Amino acid sequence: MTNFTEITRSFQELSGLAPEFFMDIRSDEELSRATAFLYHFDFEVKGEGPHPLDPLADILMQKIAAYEAVHFPMPGTDGPDMLAFMLEQRPLTQKALAEASGIPQSTLSDLIHRKRDFTADHARRLGEFFRVSPGIFL
Repeated sequence: MTNFTEITRSFQELSGLAPEFFMDIRSDEELSRATAFLYHFDFEVKGEGPHPLDPLADILMQKIAAYEAVHFPMPGTDGPDMLAFMLEQRPLTQKALAEASGIPQSTLSDLIHRKRDFTADHARRLGEFFRVSPGIFL
């Protein structure tokens, strides 16, 4: 039979020792705290194989991912969406990117609007300009 009194006592003790495992994430400050805690946890147990607290770390990671999905939405994972997102974040015009990357502005427009596929050369040039892995555009 389950001993809820013992479970309650153990939960209160654990949540007092590591409240970050059980915290709600409602702000960027709480997100930073939870992320720092999770990095610290990963660093402490890395290389030791499965850890008994991994399920709690997984729950915290799910909370972090849920908060980030709402507050820091990512564009689609394909090249056109990534290029449009990066242009918007700078902010940078296609013309300025064309001059800096050596890719014609018309080609950049075609890439964003899915009228043309990315080549390895496009990805390399854009990766160099944005200082990211070229693979995100392919």
